[in-house]
Amino acid sequence: MRQLRSVAAVAALALLAACSLDTGPDVPDPIDPANDSYASSLGIDILTFTRQPNGVYIKDLQVGQGDAAVLNDSVQVDYSGYLPNGTLFDTSKQTNRTPLEFVIGKSVYIPAFESSVVGMQPGGIRQIIIPSGLAYGPGGNSRAGIPPNTNIIFTIEYISKL
Repeated sequence: MRQLRSVAAVAALALLAACSLDTGPDVPDPIDPANDSYASSLGIDILTFTRQPNGVYIKDLQVGQGDAAVLNDSVQVDYSGYLPNGTLFDTSKQTNRTPLEFVIGKSVYIPAFESSVVGMQPGGIRQIIIPSGLAYGPGGNSRAGIPPNTNIIFTIEYISKL
């Protein structure tokens, strides 16, 4: 009798192990930014971007003048963040907002965003595409309206070193 109960328990455990207890929605696979589709309003031609070693794509829309930003510089930037479909999810340019200030490399925000300011000069404007794995990954950011595994696009205007 004892052996029969053990066999039944093992069979029940095997059945439970085969079942997925995940009740959440399916998370899409990440898309390489080079293969993603972008809204025409974003003006993205991926072939005109430079892929950085970390996987971020950058394109200078306007080159500034003066000393270029380097790691550990305290900087001030304006930015607008977009989903690939062109939806604006955040911007510092709203009437009640101020430019973003941070120290490059301190990982206060998205590290790939911060490191993308390196090399910019005051007055410069850069468009960047951050792969989902360096942005919000499989969890997305529901508060900001960013779905799981979504590449994000920023237009960054470098105002000044602080």
